[in-house]
Amino acid sequence: MSYTIFEDGHISSPHGFRATGVSCGLKDGSKARDLAMIYSLQPCKVAAMFTTSVTRAAPVFLSQAILSRNREAIRAVMINSGHANAGTGQSGLTDAVECAKQVADELEIQRDAVMLMSTGIIGVPLPMPKIRDGIRRAVSELDSGGGRRAAVAILTTDSKPKERVYRVQLGEGHRVTLAGMAKGTRMIHPRMATVLCLMTTDLAIDQRLLVQSLNHAVTRSFNRLNLDGDCSPNDTVMVLANGAADGPMITDAASREFAAWQEALDQLCYELSQQIVRDASTGGKIIGVTVRGAPNEECARKVCDVVARSSAVRSACIRNLPDWGALLVAIGSSEVELRPELLELRIGHVILMLEGIPCTFDYATALQLFTSPEIDFTIDMHLGPAEATVLTCIWHEE
Repeated sequence: MSYTIFEDGHISSPHGFRATGVSCGLKDGSKARDLAMIYSLQPCKVAAMFTTSVTRAAPVFLSQAILSRNREAIRAVMINSGHANAGTGQSGLTDAVECAKQVADELEIQRDAVMLMSTGIIGVPLPMPKIRDGIRRAVSELDSGGGRRAAVAILTTDSKPKERVYRVQLGEGHRVTLAGMAKGTRMIHPRMATVLCLMTTDLAIDQRLLVQSLNHAVTRSFNRLNLDGDCSPNDTVMVLANGAADGPMITDAASREFAAWQEALDQLCYELSQQIVRDASTGGKIIGVTVRGAPNEECARKVCDVVARSSAVRSACIRNLPDWGALLVAIGSSEVELRPELLELRIGHVILMLEGIPCTFDYATALQLFTSPEIDFTIDMHLGPAEATVLTCIWHEE
């Protein structure tokens, strides 16, 4: 394993980063922190994945436009909670541009070096006088120990911050820090990106390799979440690399250093995605759906998503009833090609169906598995080498 947990770390732990979170009154009736800012003393290489919603929010539109012309010299990210700045039309985009402009001017950096994220209520204009004041105060409070304040400021309905930091050993005498913070509980669906997640590192890496590594990590983490079938117009996953740590730049995808970095980034994204699903399932259950033996990954993912969204499957899990017929119904409605006579179904270690024939199983054991806080379904199509896993959850108000 190439990494170890940095227990007291936060988003500004990597060399050269500063952060903070302030309260500027964006959440009605609350004095909670609601505006986070992360700043790098050096220009950053950046990789990002955004929502595919056709109603993408103004900060997503602006950040994508900035990335189209600047992928190697980003200096700051501003994240506000309370207001999503989505469904706000041209005025929302104007407000986003003004936010980025003010951040750049206050920090005395280029105006195309600022990225934005927003989360909160959709369809409500940003209260710009409050935002302007918040930006000024955030810039004045930036420091290397402010990461925890930033992690709190991005939350909406989350019950707690979601953070993880690793020390990554890339080679003899070559160590870097990788930090991440995220927010998200529900309204999460794998049409990438899935939630608001920002990661920072002092690694020096080729920008194209940074994009490659983020795509790999997200596919195996955030992209496996399907908590309630909705796709937010704001979702963004981003990583900034400022190269401030000692050591040579990673330029070879076949190198040992890149493999060590990829292992750490994969684990960080996985850990943050797990924190999200566990927060969303508070008082409910986590459901894992794994499809094996599919002819291709697209087919496996389609079956996973249909089962994860199935109201009948979710109802059986809520009512603690081992009604595996709901599972079979969901698979059949997925519209993928399958051979029913090859189908194998399991819950946990209990075989429910084998070669398309229902199996005799211990009802008490199956009941116990359905009543547990974490339920794992496995569907084996026996048609090929591909597999996929999706995590969802249920909560009592369903």
